[in-house]
Amino acid sequence: MEIGNTKKKSPKRKAVAQAIVDENQEIQEAIRLKAYEIYLERNGAPGDELEDWITAERIVLKKFA
Repeated sequence: MEIGNTKKKSPKRKAVAQAIVDENQEIQEAIRLKAYEIYLERNGAPGDELEDWITAERIVLKKFA
């Protein structure tokens, strides 16, 4: 059923959408923590933050795949 330009989502679709959002948040938090762990492994020395993030993404996404 359409209301204006928006479609009304069924409860099941809402639950699926929320599960996707929750999983995405869980993945992002895991990446943040892994990137921080990589930083700590350098004893907090300056480094390449982007490279830390990319490395953390690769590690974490392997676990979620």
